Order: sequence, then C-alpha cells, then structure tokens
Amino acid sequence: MQQSEILSLVERLIPTYSSEDFDLVFNQIMAAESSSAKLLVKMELNRLMAPCQKRVDLRGRVTTTCFEYQLNGLTHWLDDRAFDNYHKLVNKYGDYTEGVWEFLLNKQLLNQVAHHESSKELTDPKSPYAADPINLGYDLKRKENRLKLESQVSLEFDNGDIIAGVSVDLSNSGAKIKVPGTFDYDLGQVVKVRFEALASKSDIAELLQPIEYRILGVDGLHGVSPVKYLRTLRLTQTNAIERLLESLLDTDSKKVRHDNQDRITRARTRGFEHTYLKHACNLPLFFSGNELKVALLTENNYDLWNYWHDERHQQTLSALFSPERMEMLVKTGIKGCSNVLYTFTHAHKGMTLFYSMMMPEADREERQLFWHVGARRETWKAFRLSVFELSNADSIDISTNYSKLVDHPEKLTHFGILQEITDFTSASDYLFTEKPRLPATSLNRFRHPRQIGSQIRGLYFDAQSRRKEPRYEFSSPLMITTGEHSLKGKTLDLSKRGLSIELESPIPVHTDADVVIDYLELKRYNPKLPLNQVPYKVVRLSENRKVVHLAMLESGQTVKTVAFFNSIIESNLDKLSVKLELLPTPELLESFHNVLLAKMVSTPIYIDRRGTSVKCRTVGVNYPLPGYLQFLEKLGHGEKFALEPIFKGRSNTLIADPIRRRPGAKASYQELYIGVLKLGERIQSVHTKLRGDFETTQGRIKFIKNALNMGELYILRISTSPVFDALTMLMKKDINELLSISMSHARNLENEMSAICGYCEVVDITEEVLVRLEINH
Repeated sequence: MQQSEILSLVERLIPTYSSEDFDLVFNQIMAAESSSAKLLVKMELNRLMAPCQKRVDLRGRVTTTCFEYQLNGLTHWLDDRAFDNYHKLVNKYGDYTEGVWEFLLNKQLLNQVAHHESSKELTDPKSPYAADPINLGYDLKRKENRLKLESQVSLEFDNGDIIAGVSVDLSNSGAKIKVPGTFDYDLGQVVKVRFEALASKSDIAELLQPIEYRILGVDGLHGVSPVKYLRTLRLTQTNAIERLLESLLDTDSKKVRHDNQDRITRARTRGFEHTYLKHACNLPLFFSGNELKVALLTENNYDLWNYWHDERHQQTLSALFSPERMEMLVKTGIKGCSNVLYTFTHAHKGMTLFYSMMMPEADREERQLFWHVGARRETWKAFRLSVFELSNADSIDISTNYSKLVDHPEKLTHFGILQEITDFTSASDYLFTEKPRLPATSLNRFRHPRQIGSQIRGLYFDAQSRRKEPRYEFSSPLMITTGEHSLKGKTLDLSKRGLSIELESPIPVHTDADVVIDYLELKRYNPKLPLNQVPYKVVRLSENRKVVHLAMLESGQTVKTVAFFNSIIESNLDKLSVKLELLPTPELLESFHNVLLAKMVSTPIYIDRRGTSVKCRTVGVNYPLPGYLQFLEKLGHGEKFALEPIFKGRSNTLIADPIRRRPGAKASYQELYIGVLKLGERIQSVHTKLRGDFETTQGRIKFIKNALNMGELYILRISTSPVFDALTMLMKKDINELLSISMSHARNLENEMSAICGYCEVVDITEEVLVRLEINH
C-alpha cells in the first residue's frame, strides 16, 4: 500500500479514534484491505494520536509576527495562522498530539508561502493603492480610556468549549480579545473569561475566577482571517480589572503618558471622521416621527439637496416622505430598513412636478412604465434610502441640542441616509426592458403634491457661514416691476448685493427671472443714482409668491449702487440688526457625528499629496465589512487593503482629473464592474472595467453573467472630488486641545489632515444594476 493511501485512510479514522465504536468503524473502512495494510494504518494512526510534549516555535520559519502562547501546559511561539490551526487541529485530534505538532511545524511554512505568493501575484505590496484601514466611529462613545495589553486569556462558552485567546486592549467595563477564526461567535453571546497570565503577574486572585463578558461585535473575515477580534462588555460585578489597571499605571507619569497617547490616537481618527462627514456625497435626514425636520448638508451633497427644489426654489423633499411611505419605513420595532427610490421631474405649465416610486410600491409592469417614462428625462435618478430608529440615548442627546438651536422643543426619533446610486448617464439601462402596455396616467399616483409640507431645515456639517456678506434687518417701501406687472412691497432684510422683500400680492414669475426694483424712499437720498430701476434676479419664492429673495445683477452700471448700499449699512451699523444665520453648535454636530458614523452606508477613501506623489493611503471602514471591502482585504498585504482593482490603470479618470482644484469643481461619478474568478475559495484572477469600457450593453451583461457564474461580482459607484480644506471647526478644536499635550503631535496631525487633497466615496450598487437589467442570480 502506498504511503498516500495509508495517510488517506488515517485521515478518515482520526475523528472516530477516541469513540467507543472505533473498532466497528475501523473494520468497516478496512474490510477490503490486507492484514498488513490494517497494521500499517493502525500503527500510523497510533503514532499521530500519541500525546505530544514538544514545543512549536515558528520564529524565523515564517515571515509573519509570532506571539508566545501557553497551551496545554507548554510554551509555543505561533503566528496568527498557526494559532488558528492549533485550535482547529486540537478539536480534530481531541488533544495536543504528534499529528498536531507535525502539521504546525511542517505545513505552516508551506501554507504561509503559498498564501503570500497567491496574494503577491494579484497585488503589489508597494503599490500606491495600498491603504491603511481606519475604523471610523469605533472610539466615539468610549467613556473611559483603554490600556493596550497583550496577555493570554481563556474563554469558556455555554457549550463547554474552552479556547485560548489574547487580550488586545482592556478597560474597566470591556475588552477586545483576539481569538482563533476557526469558531463561530454570535453577537450577544456571553462568555466566561479567565485572565490566568495577568493573575500570575499580580496578586489579584479574582482574575483566576471566570468573569462574564457579552460579545458586542466580531471583527475579522469569516473563513478568511485566521483570527477574529471580539469586542466585549463586562457583565460580572467586580473591581478586579480596575485594580489591575491601577497597578499597571502605578505612577502619575504612566497615567499621563497613557492618557495622552490615547487622546492623540483618538484625535487622528476623529480627523478622518470629520473629513468624511464634511465631504460625504449622501444626504443625512432626521425625522420627528413621520415628519422630516433636518437635512445635514456637505460640500458634495448640495446638488442632491438642490435637486429637490421646484421652480419657486422651494424645498419639496418633505413630499418624498408621504405618510403612507413613512408608515412603511418606520414601523414600530424595526431598527432599520433600506429601499430603492426612482425619481424624475416633469415640466408642466411652468411648474416642476416631482415623481417618485419606491420598489415595494409598484408591481413589475408599473415599475417598467416608470422606468420608460422617467429614464428619458435628464432629471432621472435612482436613490437608496436607508432609515434607522434612533436609540433612546441618541434621541435625547440630539433632540436636546437641536431644541436649543431652534429655540423650541423638538423630538427627533429617526434618521435616514439618501444616496444617489445612478443618474441620467445610466438611464439607457432602464430602457433595455420591454415597455408595458399601460397608460401613462397610471403614474399619477406617484406624483408629489404641490403643497409644501413642513419646512425642512438644512444645516451644514461644518458650522461655518456660507454667506458672502452679512444681511441686516431693514424695512423700506419699494415697487417691483416684471414685464407688464408692477407690485408694491417692502424690504425685509438687505445686504450690499442681496435683498428679501414682502409683496402685497403674489408675483407671477419664476426663479431666475429678471426684475427691476424702484426704491421709493431710498432714491431720495441720492437722486444721481438710478435707484428707481435697480436690476435683480429672483433667487427664491415663498409658496404664496409674496416673499421674494433677490440677488443684484452686477455690471458696470450697478457698481455705484452697491457702494451706496454699503455706505448706508456702514453709517447705520449701530441702528441695524444683523440677521443671524442659523449655525449648528459643536454639541449638536457631535450628536450627529455619533449616529452617522455608527451606520456608514458608503466607504470613504482619502487621497493625499505629500511632496509630489499622490496616493490613496487611508480607507475608512466600519465592521462588519461589506462584501467588496472583504474582497479588497483578501487581496491586501499585512494590515493594508488593496485598492488596485479600483484605481490601477485608471488613476487619471478616477483620481487626477476629478481632484483638480477648479472653481466650482463638483464630484464626478463612475461605475466600476469587478469580476472575480475563483477556484474554490482561492481567487484566480480579477477583471475590472468602467462602464464606458464596454462597447455594448450586451457585452456588459455577458461580463456580469460570467462573473456571477465563475466567482463574484461587485459593481461600485465611485465618486471623486477635490478637497479644498480638510480641516473642520471640530477638527481645529481637537488640534487646539492636542497642543497642550504635544505640539509636535498636533503639528503632525494638522499636516496629515491638510495633505488630504481628494476625497473618494465608494457605494455598492450591484443589486440595483442586476434589477435594472433584470438579471436573475
């Protein structure tokens, strides 16, 4: 019998070796074999299953970092993969045996080399697209400092399993523990943890007793990462951990050094969090029950906010959230939900009519008709709307701060995130399906009412005024003329180049219309100026068309008029009241910060320029990772994510051109198709194409089907925009606080944030593309 045949039979018999019916199983499997073969198999089996007292030391044998472990009374030096394999093999062999020792020592190096080489073939570890992950939102609600403390612990589960782990950091109320990736860990599960190694180094006997912890989060890839990280909350009432931390930080200098290091690390993470929230392309929304109250504006989502303004420049976003739709989105007991919205606008008799349809609101034929009617218009868009219920603590925090801002009680209960996932550039996809034989009037039920509901307040995340010049409360009679119509009114507020007025009757114009103002009283102060015919443009109209916001049409003829208004303002500063712009407080922004980072629906990538090189050095993540980030992590080297599949070969299209600092620069959008060819769990090759690289829609559909059949498919919508100033008001506050600790760290942090020259955001739109092309998978 060949050695390979012997080993194959032994492998089948190992799981039954210690069972009572081993002899029965052995005889059944070896029934057709000779007596000598049976003897050889049993000898090899006994050898592999013999208890082992040999130590495993992989230092110098593998390229990865090894750590010391006390396992079964023996000291081993294992890397993460060997640590995982140890638990897997002990579970298989029933104990630490010669077979476990041989596998770890002889196979581990080969496994590491094979794993390293397979990654090396697909991505370059020195690529400019290798990015460090920053766990955004992880430290936000931490009320106490954590001590980085690597020490072996044992974990006992409800089913009696006991596994070895390593503490990563420790606080009085919780811990982060590294555990083997072999096992499955459930959120909410309670485990008993013993800190034997720490107990041996201290005189705290309680550490030898089991301390119960609840698992709040599991970081690491299932089936891919050799280890996982459990984020836990202590349940057992004990002061043993507190006493341990006090003994380790036994001097004031150690405490200060630890506290300062923790604050420095958290300040850096917050810097990336602020940059993400300031430049996010999605539109965060906050609700009070079924009523939309607040939208959080950024530099990149203003076009999305502006999309929902009608011809009067009135914000109609509240009509998107009808009572029936909100009842579906905020059902009691549902913590969060996500839906796709399709929208377009239609011009009718000078009015802008909005249409929207959510996926569950229509059958297949109605959806296809909506696509065919809407996708032929340039205003066509598709959104993903995610709505989440605020926790009681978050609701109280946000509501309290928001009520102070608006000076009356408001209770905010839910928040949503509106993401644009496609626009008119992809509209042809929706026309690919057959148009149903339904009358166009079938879509009338998806039309928004003209009546404006509750007024939504738009607040910028970065609390800086967007006004180019201050406005002053000022009342003076005037006459406004447009075409054949002349109406009387008065000023409400005034600036050098702007004006808000209230009219006695509605004005029959639309936004962007040109009008002429006759200042009935002010023209007496300077008869030489043409204050009876000052040209303005209509910026916004109230719902009743009586309150009008105007901007002066500047030209060589209006220079003296601007100077006149400036002189009036400066001469009467002691009498005029400034009309203050409503800006969010730092406390309110921190409240928004907390909830938005806990529910990230996109991935930020930070592009920075240091010297002459432009690199994607950092990517913001939130665990558990979405599928496309798990894929990028698999291709990465060390702790870095490989962004090569996204950017390699197309850096000009996705990075260089979009981040150029041009006046009025806006985010640019691209659809990227990634096909992953797999053999089992091993990635064989990766194929990527931008939407524009496909010659035909049929070619794109073929690419999609091949990827689904032979591996994995990821379709990403990538937006890129320049960053003119990464520093926010909250970031500057953090840097100022850091100055008292370390001037060099504060300067380094400011330089790192200032070096960010571009912002990229990735959204997974795979499912929506499959729906629009009607591809089943």
